Amino acid sequence: MNMTSFPPIQALRHAASLPVADFRLAMRRLVGAVSIVTTIDGETPVGLTATAVTAFSAEPARLLACINLKGTTFRAIAESRRMAVNLLAVHHTELAQKFGGAPVSHEERFGLGQWGSLVTGAPILNDALVVFDCVVDEMMVAHSHAVMIGEIKSVRLNPNPLAPLVYADGAFTTISPPHPGEQP
Repeated sequence: MNMTSFPPIQALRHAASLPVADFRLAMRRLVGAVSIVTTIDGETPVGLTATAVTAFSAEPARLLACINLKGTTFRAIAESRRMAVNLLAVHHTELAQKFGGAPVSHEERFGLGQWGSLVTGAPILNDALVVFDCVVDEMMVAHSHAVMIGEIKSVRLNPNPLAPLVYADGAFTTISPPHPGEQP
């Protein structure tokens, strides 16, 4: 491959962006685990559904979550510097929908499920597949979202073997383990 045949980076930066419709169609193919990211806004619990959550480092234990700048959750996390990432199981589909932009109050959202807290005080879903309780270590704002890097202070694992909730091709679904004799 001849690298000199590519345009200079400055030309690429000033070229037209990918059309939004093409981006959205392509991103529908990116399967993501579904989480509810929560925090406290004063005394009020707030949160949103997120699929842009991933491990960042093991030592020290950190994860990253991409949070939309619109709404109260970003502002509350930025101010409190604490967040919990609640990884959902397949039976949490209604919660994911409520926290995913449905026009309901935070009180109604947190009216579903049993909620508690660990060390940071951010709300945790008691029967989540796993909970990561974090202090926000770093934050980077870019365009419509902020990348929040959370230092994990506590983890709670659900002892029950639950199927994870995932988002694929515009719908909530799950993944099944392979049947005996099948290749994964």
